[in-house]
Amino acid sequence: MLRSRTILWSAVGAVCLALASPLLAADPPADKKPEPKKKAESTKFLRVKRDKSDTPTSLETAIVRYVPASSEGGVTVDLIGAVHVGDKAYYEALNKRMEQYDVLLYELVAPEGTRIPKGGKREKGNPIALLQDIMKNVLDLDSQVEQIDYTRKNFVHADLSPEKMAEAMKERGEDGLTVALSVVADFLRKQNLEEIKKGKETDKDKKVKEAEEPDLMSLLLDPNAAVKLKRVMAEQFAAAGDDGGLGPTIGTILIADRNKAALKVLQKEITKGKKKIGIFYGAAHMPDFEKRLRDDFDLKRDKEEWLTAWDLKAKRVGVPPILKLLEQLDK
Repeated sequence: MLRSRTILWSAVGAVCLALASPLLAADPPADKKPEPKKKAESTKFLRVKRDKSDTPTSLETAIVRYVPASSEGGVTVDLIGAVHVGDKAYYEALNKRMEQYDVLLYELVAPEGTRIPKGGKREKGNPIALLQDIMKNVLDLDSQVEQIDYTRKNFVHADLSPEKMAEAMKERGEDGLTVALSVVADFLRKQNLEEIKKGKETDKDKKVKEAEEPDLMSLLLDPNAAVKLKRVMAEQFAAAGDDGGLGPTIGTILIADRNKAALKVLQKEITKGKKKIGIFYGAAHMPDFEKRLRDDFDLKRDKEEWLTAWDLKAKRVGVPPILKLLEQLDK
């Protein structure tokens, strides 16, 4: 039962969800060995904030600024981590901050230059759009594409088209079969690690975990389900690795390949003389972006700011999710 419920909540979470030039140092004295090079500390771009009783109160995303490591040049790059469904106030805060940039690079797997219309209008009957609408309604959240104004003049599309994604896979010698086998291998590896971890759990640990995982059918009838669901999903997001929990194969396709394309656009904009630049992508992309900014653009982390994406505090009683689902399906 615990195993099946863990897999269920992993699936629910899945629905919803870039070399600094080294300085040449003088040779060290003969009697003193050089210290081992420290690995650069990875920045967090998503976190769960808690109160004194350890109850989750908000899911937050980071805006992290990068400046030249040499302290020369006036270029600054902000990595703006995002979640694709969030509180309306979250997107309002992002819209306001995006006005300050000379250019704002954004993600969208679509033909080059594609711009999302104001309000994020999509074709009726689009199954992906329908699924997203159901999720945002059940979670009592708003959609990023509907709330962010992509029509601003400083917004520049910086992503791969579906065709370019296929080309990138082909260049690595991949096709549908090799990708499928790699994804299965990633999944089995993760399951094996989970089983090893579970084998070390005590009976008390298992009981606590089972008690923390809400029952799906009960939630469908619970007026306070939105907050409870968001707390479970926020914990999953925060616990995911640098690839967002996607696994190395899908992480390469959905993150690494697209980040490389985005940074080619970044280089073009810097060449054009743009100084204040923002990169607006999902939070799972940001650890890879950070590494590439450090390694390929000689930039270093300067400062960070956190925004509340999801308010996880208990609220007044709302509408049970089952009624929201029925209402959405009737439209």
